[in-house]
Amino acid sequence: MVDIGLFGLLVVAIAAGFFLGWRQRGRRLQQDDRHFGPKYFKGLSYLLNDEADSAVDAFIDSLEVNPDTLETHLALGNLLRRKGEVAKATRIHQNLLARPSLTTQQLHEAQLELARDFIRAGLLDRAEGLLQELVDVNSQYKAEALGHLIEIYQDEKDWGKAIESANQLSLRRFGRQAAGERAIARAHFCCELAEDAMEQNDMLAARRYLQNALGFDRQCVRASLLWGEMEHRLGNEREALKALHRVPHQDPELLVESLDLLCACYERLGDHRGLQRYLEELLAQYPSSSLVIKMAEQVRWARDDHAAADFIAEHLRRRPTIKLLNRAVELYLLHSEGRARDNLQLLKQLVDQVMTAKPSYHCKKCGFAGNQMHWLCPGCKTWGSITPITGVEGE
Repeated sequence: MVDIGLFGLLVVAIAAGFFLGWRQRGRRLQQDDRHFGPKYFKGLSYLLNDEADSAVDAFIDSLEVNPDTLETHLALGNLLRRKGEVAKATRIHQNLLARPSLTTQQLHEAQLELARDFIRAGLLDRAEGLLQELVDVNSQYKAEALGHLIEIYQDEKDWGKAIESANQLSLRRFGRQAAGERAIARAHFCCELAEDAMEQNDMLAARRYLQNALGFDRQCVRASLLWGEMEHRLGNEREALKALHRVPHQDPELLVESLDLLCACYERLGDHRGLQRYLEELLAQYPSSSLVIKMAEQVRWARDDHAAADFIAEHLRRRPTIKLLNRAVELYLLHSEGRARDNLQLLKQLVDQVMTAKPSYHCKKCGFAGNQMHWLCPGCKTWGSITPITGVEGE
């Protein structure tokens, strides 16, 4: 069966071509026939016989390219790309670029669409060349070209070029929301560079990149976490804690991401009371399952397993979550026997199955969900939109 959308667009395109030719030539009907030629009418025959691919080929060859028919060609090319017919879309857009009758602006528009074809086909180097040319000539489509270049550099993990393109894009006027999203993206690009520097043990470069990240976005939790990790590696625990203490004020939803490193810093300092006081402050302001479990570990260290389990059970009654239930069962299992142990073991298996089936994180923008923290959403490619799930099934 022929695709309804493609069938309709072909009908419109052929009708538009016929109408435009008739309008431009008036009564010269014989010239119209010569213009469209046999391929045009052959295309009609293909279309009527549900041979959509052949009809597209005939349309490309038959409809004249001029400023009046440009939008028809672009619309068909975009439809083909969305349908996965990238080779045909590329052919249409390359055909447009070969036409001297088009204006410079129209050629730039066709060039942008061809670059999008190459991106869809995975030919990123060819797309980059076309897009960079649009940027260099200060085309009307410079902003769109820069946006695509940023996407390409993200995929290639060329974070330096991504920052450079984002800086150029930031000079153009957009709404406040768009400006905020660009600042967040640039902060994450710097964090990527900082991670690379830390892997190479170049802490001076890492520190510089993290300073740049916070310069772009003061609320960048990732930069604070990396700063804390960097100082922890260097043995500067108090400096690490300064960075980690920023996290609740930057984004309380991401507080749970700092807890392991936070506890490690306090423990290396031997300051268990300081850790307990700070966790209590956090729990009062930003209650979560992970915080309760961390507090229970402190109770367990100071007292015993029973006290830790009772502590969790108390909070479980106030704020029931599967995560708290799972940890409480684990603690009670350590000191249970006989049928009670069997029942708890069965409950533990059921809770584990539920936790395995349920995601821990989701994207606030597109709804993508998974069990791993991503700074760049795999679904909508938005930076910093992934947060832990809250409620009974989460925090």
